[in-house]
Amino acid sequence: MTVTLLDKANYMISSMARLLKDAESAFMGVASFLPFMAIILAKRLYNPDLIWYSIVGYNPNPKHLPMSTVHPWISKYCDAKLQLAELFDISARGELDVVFLAGAQIDQRGYLNNSHIYIGERRIQLPGGAGGALLHATARRPIVWQGKHDTRIFVKEVQRITAAGKPYRVFSPLCIFRFDDDLGRLVVDSIHPWSSFEEVKENTGFEVNDAPPTPEPSDEEIELIEKIDPHGIRKTVLE
Repeated sequence: MTVTLLDKANYMISSMARLLKDAESAFMGVASFLPFMAIILAKRLYNPDLIWYSIVGYNPNPKHLPMSTVHPWISKYCDAKLQLAELFDISARGELDVVFLAGAQIDQRGYLNNSHIYIGERRIQLPGGAGGALLHATARRPIVWQGKHDTRIFVKEVQRITAAGKPYRVFSPLCIFRFDDDLGRLVVDSIHPWSSFEEVKENTGFEVNDAPPTPEPSDEEIELIEKIDPHGIRKTVLE
């Protein structure tokens, strides 16, 4: 099947949004276009009472997706201002339901590495944890996402643990993982229809299983996604 980057982004966004139907609150950080879109989608279609914690404010109400998820324009349309330190306190008290976190390396336990990696003797510096260690461990339902899927990212064991926690789901352009308590590791929950078990297996550094296809976005979801992001900024995450 012929699938564009916009199609792939739409699948990931709609699947994330559906997980928020019963969520009390959600937080996403910088450079998080897909979670940004998913939260808007969930609030408008499924869960209008969802509390949205953003770095730029409390319960923003953006009209469209800007070029930055921390653009000052977003803060003009928030119910209140919010300091990042307050968000850490909220999560530490067990009051944050969903947090979206990205990982430069993600292992079979759901641990993240955003610190550094070694390629031979060469050390490659990564962006850093930015509070992910606390949020991954204290939010009730951490959702991990990544715009690429290969064996450099999805590894059996991260080289350095930046954040350790039990993810609720892990999203990639090939599939969705969930954490299996009995096995103590990630298992494949669904495979996107343009991919396959063989492709997921080839591009994952730990054992994977076959799984049913990811449900497609509805016409209503796609219509709203395109209205929020008419310029297709969301596809840049997957390029």
